[in-house]
Amino acid sequence: MTDILYVVLLIIGALLIYFRPLAKTFGIPIYWEIGAGSLAIVAFAIHMMVTYVIQAEIEESLAKQPCGSSSPQGQCYNLDRSVCEAAWNSVDQGCKDEAAPVLKERPGALIGPIVNRCKARRMDKVLRFNRIKADTRLCRAYFDYIDSPH
Repeated sequence: MTDILYVVLLIIGALLIYFRPLAKTFGIPIYWEIGAGSLAIVAFAIHMMVTYVIQAEIEESLAKQPCGSSSPQGQCYNLDRSVCEAAWNSVDQGCKDEAAPVLKERPGALIGPIVNRCKARRMDKVLRFNRIKADTRLCRAYFDYIDSPH
């Protein structure tokens, strides 16, 4: 229902800008009419962004976080999300300490991938028996990644 209201607002805004009926009828300066029409179009654009684009982006972002439904941890282990997140977060400081020598050697180095691989390995050590039995490409690649020595 609100979408219809905003589509009507879009049409009114476009008509105000194109035909300028208030300027012709009442002698209002056209800049006010163009401004009002532009405001209506911007309101429509903001509504569409908030309703459709941003909401989908938030859901996608949450699904890709560690232990999210689209992440390797979420797809490759039979775990409740809260258990997975607790295991993932419990190894955080140890992995940062493990990556500290790299940061000390190269102060500008990005240690995020090192920390994430370390966290994945440590989590897998504890939860190895909770791996899913299905052999999917994502899980196979993920387990090969964390099992590789580099």
